[in-house]
Amino acid sequence: HMNIGMQPADAKTWFGAAPPDLTLVARVRGTDWLYGYLRSFYEDPARPWGVNNKVFPNVGMPNVLFGLQGRQVVGCKQVQIVEDGKKQYDPLTGTALTHEACDQLTVLPKTGALNEEQFNEKVKNLVTFLAYSANPVKLEHQRIGTYVLLYLAFFFVFAYLLKREYWKDVH
Repeated sequence: HMNIGMQPADAKTWFGAAPPDLTLVARVRGTDWLYGYLRSFYEDPARPWGVNNKVFPNVGMPNVLFGLQGRQVVGCKQVQIVEDGKKQYDPLTGTALTHEACDQLTVLPKTGALNEEQFNEKVKNLVTFLAYSANPVKLEHQRIGTYVLLYLAFFFVFAYLLKREYWKDVH
């Protein structure tokens, strides 16, 4: 197991609150939540480190992936209207219908070392590692669990046949 080198009192002083242990988060909330969390930091001058998070607001953790992702801001952008997987078009003009979606996260171009696809792959790999670090014997437990269930199913059949044989003469 990996131990944190930072004391909770120091973390509270430096960050305003102790940062979350991401291996525990991966175990408790799942990898999808953690993936979304790591991708949703945005600039917020009101916070001590200048960043906030859409998934976990006011968290006491700086954006450690800033150099890779770049500056991400909250803003509005035009989004095409899609229903049942099909784009909607204006019947008179034939142009695609759009609406303004606010509260959207947008990475400013050329502010990070990676493009969006590379960054998403890097975060996916990081989250996979954190999930493995949280529970390295998970695959072994699943393998043993399969054998235990097969064992119980096998002996359930014999227990049922024995019960049927024992109770057949009792009315």
